[in-house]
Amino acid sequence: MDASGADAYRNDGVGTAVALVNAVTACGADASDEGLREILLAFKYAAAELSAPEASTLRRWARDLRPVFEAEDVTAAVALLNGLLAAVPMQPHISDHGLGPHMHYAVSGAALPDRLRAHTAMGLATLVCEYGVDRLGVCALDDCDRVYADLNRGRRRRYCSRACLNRGGVAAFRARRRTPGP
Repeated sequence: MDASGADAYRNDGVGTAVALVNAVTACGADASDEGLREILLAFKYAAAELSAPEASTLRRWARDLRPVFEAEDVTAAVALLNGLLAAVPMQPHISDHGLGPHMHYAVSGAALPDRLRAHTAMGLATLVCEYGVDRLGVCALDDCDRVYADLNRGRRRRYCSRACLNRGGVAAFRARRRTPGP
């Protein structure tokens, strides 16, 4: 994910949401406890241990987040996000634990799943409010079901990765070559 020009801490929430949804809901992904723990560590969550109940909570949350990426319009996305925001115990506050002042959204001292749920819900809500729902989506490649968040300036992303972008381009090129010209 390209985080150019946007707040890195918020991007962490958006990036975490994308990684979590893809790990749990995309075909062939790794939704194991260890796979989820690796995502948490990659996004700098303190997760030395991830219990089976915590991992189960994160899997449910990922399945709850996926419809936001699939929302057809802003009204649907807002309704989904408001429902998710209402489901998470939150107490926004400024924190500074060696990273400089930044926002935390969960109740102080909250368990890992609640911290992650609050952070991802707020990240996605902020993205939709600031940039619109068209910044979220599901990969345009027919055989890919991974989600993405587009934080680039141009709002042109339709694929989850460069690999899918390239595969899509090759498929379109081959389709044009098969179609006879005028």
